[in-house]
Amino acid sequence: MRDRVLPTLLTLLVGMGGGAAGAGLVQAIQHSPEPKPAYAEPVPALPIAAQGEAIADLVDKVGPAVVNIDTVSQRTVPVTMFNPFGMDGFFGSPFQQRQQTIEQKGVGSGFILRDNGLVVTNNHVIAGANELTVALPDGRKFKGKVIGTDPGSDLALVRIDAKNLPFLKLADPKSLRVGQWTVAIGSPLGLTHSVTAGILSAMDREVAVNNRVSFLQTSAPINPGNSGGPLLNMRGEVIGVNTRVAAHAQGIGFAVPVETVARVLPELESKGKIERAWLGVGLKDLPDRKDTMFYPAEHGAIIAGVVPNGPAARAGLLQGDVVQKLNGKEIKSARDLMLAVGNLKSGDKVELLVSRDGQKKTLNATLGAMPDKVANPQPDQQPPMDGMPGEEP
Repeated sequence: MRDRVLPTLLTLLVGMGGGAAGAGLVQAIQHSPEPKPAYAEPVPALPIAAQGEAIADLVDKVGPAVVNIDTVSQRTVPVTMFNPFGMDGFFGSPFQQRQQTIEQKGVGSGFILRDNGLVVTNNHVIAGANELTVALPDGRKFKGKVIGTDPGSDLALVRIDAKNLPFLKLADPKSLRVGQWTVAIGSPLGLTHSVTAGILSAMDREVAVNNRVSFLQTSAPINPGNSGGPLLNMRGEVIGVNTRVAAHAQGIGFAVPVETVARVLPELESKGKIERAWLGVGLKDLPDRKDTMFYPAEHGAIIAGVVPNGPAARAGLLQGDVVQKLNGKEIKSARDLMLAVGNLKSGDKVELLVSRDGQKKTLNATLGAMPDKVANPQPDQQPPMDGMPGEEP
């Protein structure tokens, strides 16, 4: 563009008798400095070799605090037995179903949070285990004792009888930035103390198999056995606990964010479980194409059901109501309301802005404690894996 404008400007100056004045203007144009961009100049990237050395230095620093967890559990499974003398009648089958108890071994990861032997891992790593063995990188092995579990966040605390251990620090949740380098350490496929690196790909990810946590997404490769291991920043601080991988994908792993870890662990340590706040409702999202006859609200969470004598019922919430705000915070979906209530405590009072038959109503509720069967559903009670399927690594 500048190449086309400059000759035209020269012609006009000469044609109008600009003379020396015109020449001076041209010289000023030719030698005027280019305007500086409004954005800051990028920080020069480290050479590849320097990046590798930085990760190696990080692993040297934090590696001693990352542990391997071996589990042994007992499972009862149906077994088909052949017994030619056990036929029932002439047309009976010699094959009979029996229940048999088998020993199942598992492997996972974890990290030391305190020098007195407090270890963080995933709940699904230790769930149902009869024996736990925690192996340190220096070769020492200890029997682990479970002191707290929370299926809702998939976090657990294990204690080992050891002192003066190396430990990791939790990062400030506000320091997390999409695009920052991340390092995962764990035991993928039982290969102890494996190191992978990537970036923090996204935050606040929704994974259908667990709608109580907003997960971190990372490109650092995570595989079965990585569960419970730390996801670290380049300062060696824990930004998440590696938990899941996306099925049928590469470079998409999920971690419980440090914000959730920091909120859950103190109560796990003191009480052994998490007492979650409970509104006592079933929820669903507004349909994509809103039926203005029944749901005239433009956003919110639909009350699909109300538990009799629960907090919502006592507050006057009805099936079909659309909750649009909780304590002044806008609610856009069922998950928004679930997470908002999940960040509160039993006994907290909340103000709900509700749309009912096109009319706005304000209701006040006192949250209760979530019943155990709701807080800790059995595996066959988990929601279906739709939208973004995940697998436990």
